[in-house]
Amino acid sequence: MLFDHTTDHIPGMVLLEAAHQAATAHTHPTPTTHPTTLHATFHRYTEHHTPTYITSTSNNSNGQTPTTHITAHQNNTTVFTAQLTTHTPTTT
Repeated sequence: MLFDHTTDHIPGMVLLEAAHQAATAHTHPTPTTHPTTLHATFHRYTEHHTPTYITSTSNNSNGQTPTTHITAHQNNTTVFTAQLTTHTPTTT
């Protein structure tokens, strides 16, 4: 549940879900990935009335543990940053 009560800001769970979706997009076309670690920092409140832009970068092409760095900006200010690592389960 992302909106469980009325707020004047975007709940942190919404930003965490945006981070998860950004990591999923970066690991495409890998069929299934699972998050393993998440480090997030909420720098400011993210308001409803102003657009929020999510940017992400990933190291998935160099053979390391897939890591996605996510940043949310609002009014040219960083409001949220996260680093999410994922793994692809092995088939048995």
